[in-house]
Order: sequence, then structure tokens, then C-alpha cells
Amino acid sequence: MTTTEAPPSEERAAPRRLPRPSAVIGALGVLSVIATLALWWLGSLPDEVEFETGRPVFINIPDVVVALFYVAVTTFIGVTSYLFAVRAKSWQRGAAESRSGLLERRLHRLREGLTMRTLLRDRQAGLMHSMIYYGFLVLFLGTVTLEIDHLLPGNLKFLHGPVYLGYSMVLDLFALVFLGGLAWAAFRRYVQRPLRLRTKTKPEDGWILLTLALIGITGLVIEAARISLVGRPDFERWSFVGFPLSGLVPESIASGFHLTMWIVHAAAFMAFLVVLPTTKLRHMLTSPANMALSVRARPKGAMREMPNLLEATDVETVGASVPAEFTWKSLFDTEACTVCGRCTSVCPANTTGKPLDPREIVLKLGEVATQTAADPVSSPVSM
Repeated sequence: MTTTEAPPSEERAAPRRLPRPSAVIGALGVLSVIATLALWWLGSLPDEVEFETGRPVFINIPDVVVALFYVAVTTFIGVTSYLFAVRAKSWQRGAAESRSGLLERRLHRLREGLTMRTLLRDRQAGLMHSMIYYGFLVLFLGTVTLEIDHLLPGNLKFLHGPVYLGYSMVLDLFALVFLGGLAWAAFRRYVQRPLRLRTKTKPEDGWILLTLALIGITGLVIEAARISLVGRPDFERWSFVGFPLSGLVPESIASGFHLTMWIVHAAAFMAFLVVLPTTKLRHMLTSPANMALSVRARPKGAMREMPNLLEATDVETVGASVPAEFTWKSLFDTEACTVCGRCTSVCPANTTGKPLDPREIVLKLGEVATQTAADPVSSPVSM
């Protein structure tokens, strides 16, 4: 009896020798650590220039605290990169599957992921997530902008005058958007409790919301304390959230209160760096990447060719029996799962009462894959 073997498909073809994802992530982590230390050094070079309308960086923050901040951030960036690299080792052990080419379509899908267009199909969930995502993104870019301005020599600094006024207003606006999105998310998960969220709400969901909220709230409180510290100048009214709050901070305690809140804010950011790779919050990075990698030449839903099972005599298993027999892309899918439950809610079998739950399949695969890796890591989502 002969065995008919399916010819190797294009997707299963041996890929070109490329650096392993874990090595790439590790290298990016090293570069990030070096860049952070370089920023610390560069920031100490330019003389601080005071503008009539503007604010100095690290006002009221002792040099020793600034030094500890940069050392701590460098350490936590290294830890975050290491944790992501270890996770990459879990899914890169999967079988080869080519996902190269089709660059234009991949960039289109990546853009959809980064702009959350697909999520907006569900208006409530889409708007809520967009408020959190874009709020966080603008606040982060605001911090980056402040650091860039800090590094520039005095004659090239731009964050003063009308630019600073607009900068202050935009950041306050998006701080409210960010916190509003978090409040909506908490209300939706813990008060409205739709079925697809209720069945999978875990402690990590609360920790994620708490960490993000702490970053946003302390940011506004720091701003209020800083404005009080400098005597509440009239131009700070453009900070339409921080300025009113500054009236609640007596100038006599503004210095100590500002320093304390600044340290809490920095600690919250470092907690975020740990939460990012160890909880489902990592989907901020993995989901857009997975959308770009999902593009393939084979039509959606079309199955790969399989051996003729009626004639084969040496086929011990059909499909995959251990995680390493899945493709790396299938294992990476579990890293991008947000546990939203949309796959289950639209599954025809599930909606007709059949015992099939696509979300559970993905979560169980992720759990087994991570726990059987050479370097076991936390499951993509705590079960």
C-alpha cells in the first residue's frame, strides 16, 4: 500500500534564515537600555533655559532622585525586554510557516491594527478602547516631546510660548479622555458585566486598570502641585484641569507633595513595564503585529493539503498533538488574544448550543504552550 503525501505548501516552505524573534527582541532591549542611559547623559549637558511661558524639566526633583529614576527605568526596560524575549521562545519553537511578501496588504492590516479600525465595528467597546489607547498614546508622545525639548540647546528649544500653551491644553484634554476610557472599561467589566466579559474577568484585569489609572491620575496631580509650587502663573490656565486642581494644593506643602507624587508616578510607570509583558495588556503590541502577519496568499478558510488517510499506513496523528507541532503563527495567535469573546459570540456552533467555544480553544492552547516551553512563562491569559 502506498502513501500519498501532500506536496509542501508555499506556507510550509522552509523560510530564509532570519534572526530568531527572541534574539531581535533581546537586541532591541539592549539598544533601549543604551538609549535610556544616553538620554540621561545628554540631558545633563544643555544648560536649563527659563522662559517666561514654559516650564523647566525635573523642577523640584533632586539630582539624586533623577539619577535613581534613570537607573530604575533602565533596569525595568531590560526586564521587560527579557520577559518578551522569553515569551518569544515559546512560540518560535512552532513549525515553520512563511508569512513573507504581500507587503502592501500587511501594511494595510498593520495600520488597521494600530488605528483600531477593526475594533470600532463594536461601537461601545471600540470607542472605549480608543479612548484608552489614544489617550495613553498622546500622553506618552507628550512625555517624549518634553524630553526632546529638554535635550535641545537653548536656542533650539520650542516648548515655550504659544507652543507650550497648546501643548498643555492638549495633554490635559487627552488625560481626561484616557481616564474616561478607563472608567468606562471598569464600569463595563464590573457593573454592566456582559456575559463574554463576566465569564473571564480575572484579577489581572483589575491590576491593569489600576496601574493605568494611577499613571493618569498622578500625572494630573503632579501638574497641579507644580503649578501651585511656581505661584499659579496666569498662563497655566491653559492647563484647564491642572490649574483648578492647583488651588487645592497649598503652596506651603506643594514642594514635598509634588516630589512625592512624582515618585509615585514614576513607580506606576515602572509597574506598567512589568504588567505589559506578563498580562494580556501585551496585546497592545502583539495584536497589531498579528494582524499584519495574518495576511497570506491562501484564501481565508481554505485548508492545507493533507495526506490521503485512506491509503496512509504511517500516520500516527492527524493535526497537532503537542504545541511544537503547531506553526509558530498559530502559537503567536494565542499571544495576541484579548479574551474579548467576540470569536465565541459569533460562532454558529456556540450560538446554537453546541459545546464549542473558540475562545477556550485559543486560551487552552496558549496555556499548554507556555507551560511546556523550555523556559515556562505565564499563560497568555490567566485561566
